Amino acid sequence: MFEVRFSNAILLKRILDAVKDLVDDVNWLCTEDGIELQSMDSSHVALVSVTILPDACSLYTCTDAIRLGMNVSILAKIIRCAENDDTVLLRQSKDEASLEIEFESRNGSRRHEFAMNLMDLDTQHLQIPDLEYTCSVKLPSSEFSRIVKDMATFGELATISVRESTLSCTTAGDGGKSSILVKQDTTAKAEKLWTDINCSTNTEMMFALKYLVAFTKAQHIAEQVTLFLVKDSPMYVLYDMDTKGSIGFYLAPRQEE
Repeated sequence: MFEVRFSNAILLKRILDAVKDLVDDVNWLCTEDGIELQSMDSSHVALVSVTILPDACSLYTCTDAIRLGMNVSILAKIIRCAENDDTVLLRQSKDEASLEIEFESRNGSRRHEFAMNLMDLDTQHLQIPDLEYTCSVKLPSSEFSRIVKDMATFGELATISVRESTLSCTTAGDGGKSSILVKQDTTAKAEKLWTDINCSTNTEMMFALKYLVAFTKAQHIAEQVTLFLVKDSPMYVLYDMDTKGSIGFYLAPRQEE
């Protein structure tokens, strides 16, 4: 038996909006420890990793590990039908071919029910290798979004360089060049406004901006985002929801032409 209730719909909306443009048909692995999604995009350039922990829910019951195969875009359309402060109930018995979804208004005066058809997907849960990253950059999510979107107006590829306590992002296109330099800054009273840069080995790699723009759709998941880099390996972009879970993106670097 799998039964989960979210006290409001906004968290689930934000999670689905963050990943629906990158992955299509996926398996959600549900266990007593939480819900996990790991899937590559269709081009096998980016990997999406979502974890929803029981603390993100007002009710969490999962007596047996199950895989729920579904189309993320369809689920996102259903969840968008809920008001932000509606409670959301997801329920599925082990032998059922559909996922029951129920919205209820805060005062209980309205209830909306769905039965979403599940899919039998032949995909394995991916094992993400542990890497020893040489650089990490933690900064406000809104600042990362602004940097990425500003660069995307000039080019399709971004060169990201981390050296000591600085982050450098450059791009070029037919309309010109753009260069953004971000320095270590932990002077603000609120830690959520800090930019914390750690680098043991100078690292520079190139990445496709269209994927980085897609990653910024997780901006409202967490107030800060952390970039992890090591030479010639995918960059890991982490939005940490603390006890509620996390959304992570892995992006393979582009080779210099």
